[in-house]
Amino acid sequence: MTDTTDEDPLACRACSAPVTETGDRRVVSVVENGEAVHYQFCSEACLESWDRP
Repeated sequence: MTDTTDEDPLACRACSAPVTETGDRRVVSVVENGEAVHYQFCSEACLESWDRP
């Protein structure tokens, strides 16, 4: 996985906090409609609280 080059960091899917390269960052990759989608989370707790589609 590559680092993001956007000026604004990605937002956590569960709590909308900025997701950074440090800390407890978690990523879940799924295939939706034939395309890879990557959901970003700022912590393990947010990942566990996420209500998956």
